[in-house]
Amino acid sequence: MKEVEDFIKEGNVRRQNKDSNLAKALIKSSEKSVKNIKRIKIDELNAESVFSEVYDSIRELIDAVLLSEGYKSYSHEASILYLKKFSIISEKEILFLDNFRKIRNGIKYYGKEVNTEDVKNSIKFMNDILIKLHKILKTLDCY
Repeated sequence: MKEVEDFIKEGNVRRQNKDSNLAKALIKSSEKSVKNIKRIKIDELNAESVFSEVYDSIRELIDAVLLSEGYKSYSHEASILYLKKFSIISEKEILFLDNFRKIRNGIKYYGKEVNTEDVKNSIKFMNDILIKLHKILKTLDCY
């Protein structure tokens, strides 16, 4: 697995001014998605779209973290790896997120499918990781 510094060298993560307005907008968007996800009855017909929405709601908060620290990521993998710098996020969670990313890419770009159990596991993970991401964002004064 690459390091964030590799993505910076490649130009897939760029330094910029901190953008608290965009970070706050992403937080709000993520919160709306989470509320929507919790209302949906999951079945085989909507499993892929719910799985993708769960991933996107997490990714929005990760991007809010980067923006709050003065970075813009053009790589989902780099965004996930950026979380290594926060001790509240475990290596196991980073690996789970990276696998989550790969599954979501399979859905989006290769027509892969997931089952309802995969979706339920993704929602459980989302609930746990969002608590940690919100704690990080609070320490970065994003609220």
